[in-house]
Amino acid sequence: MRPASMQRTLLAGAVGNAIEFYDFIVYAYLAGYFAAQFFPTHDPVAALLASYGAFATGMIMRPVGGIVFGNIGDRIGRKAALQISVLLIAIPTLLIGLMPTYAVIGLWAPVLLIILRMLQGLSVGGEYSSSIVFLIEQSPQNRRGFVGGFSPMGAFGGLLLGTVVSFLCTTALGKAVMADWGWRVPFIASIFLTGIGVAARRALAQDILNKDEVLKSPVREAFRRYWQPMAAIALANTATGIVSFVGFMYCVPWMVKEAGVSTTLALAINMFGLLMVSLLSVAGGLVGDRFGRLRISRLGVLILLLGAWPAFSLFRTGDVIAMMAGGLILAIGQGFFLGPLSASMATLLPKQVRVTGLSFGYSLAVGIFGGLAPMLTEFLIARFSLAMAPAIVIMLGALVSLITLCLHPLWRHNTGHLPEDDLPVTASHAA
Repeated sequence: MRPASMQRTLLAGAVGNAIEFYDFIVYAYLAGYFAAQFFPTHDPVAALLASYGAFATGMIMRPVGGIVFGNIGDRIGRKAALQISVLLIAIPTLLIGLMPTYAVIGLWAPVLLIILRMLQGLSVGGEYSSSIVFLIEQSPQNRRGFVGGFSPMGAFGGLLLGTVVSFLCTTALGKAVMADWGWRVPFIASIFLTGIGVAARRALAQDILNKDEVLKSPVREAFRRYWQPMAAIALANTATGIVSFVGFMYCVPWMVKEAGVSTTLALAINMFGLLMVSLLSVAGGLVGDRFGRLRISRLGVLILLLGAWPAFSLFRTGDVIAMMAGGLILAIGQGFFLGPLSASMATLLPKQVRVTGLSFGYSLAVGIFGGLAPMLTEFLIARFSLAMAPAIVIMLGALVSLITLCLHPLWRHNTGHLPEDDLPVTASHAA
């Protein structure tokens, strides 16, 4: 692939992921405003839990989206799945910014919000995994870690952008205006990012699937013959969503409460951490190409396991330098874990079911564990006064991921090659 073509491919893969995570981080930061506008109650903790419940609903729909978009990607093409998913997440995001609240339409407000979150979750379920498969299949074998690292880079870039927009809105508008109408601005602003994503993906070269390789039902084939690789992918990603949404989302209100710092400072600390993990995802993939992708992923998740408690202890000090060090610990662990893991996941499945299997396995883990992690953390703090609950939840997820990557036979004996790499080159493939 020519350098210019590869640059377009990397941009298209990263931008869609940025849109996906931009939406989810903005919703998470504004959960308090949603609690008041869409889930009014006399118990503020119950309202916040209900708001996070709507967040979890969107996440739980991700496995369903993995099946739907996996089927599109494996039967029609990777490009088609990428183009549809970027639109399907963008439209509900814009509608959330425009929709009336509970005070205007009553019970319909939370109902419509949950429906829109479900649509977002459906599209997100196929977005990240489709981009991984597209990027890996377009790259040379010895560069797959580096190229695959652009998927998490885009995802955390979206988290960073969502944090920046939330930071600017909160600073410029103030709490009173944010509570009134300011919370709508980040959602409406997503239309600009969507325009870039749509244009980038229209410019992609059409991926033409060999008719002999297309299955009548990739979903049925994946669940019948490849459920073990899907389970291996899901277990390996136990920590993925937990760290993303607890370590780089829930940590902001947690720092405000536990360290007594301002929301502005907490957001600034988080922006630093997100910037670093975005860059380190690509660096982790690059290092993985040199020293072994699975080896670097295991190192990254080990850093998360051992570093989560010290990281949140540093967050709790209220000292800016110490808090930045805490964010860097999580960034190094997550970047080195996810960067090379993107390419490794694709090697577990054959081309005919790759998008379906990867999308479902990944989305199942991130949807369930990532979606429920903020609620679990809030519950542990509210009911058992466990101030370090975020660190505990991250450590549990990292432990499961580390055990899987070290002991599961499909990971332990992974060669790092796509199945088709080992096939002889035929005339049709050469063409």
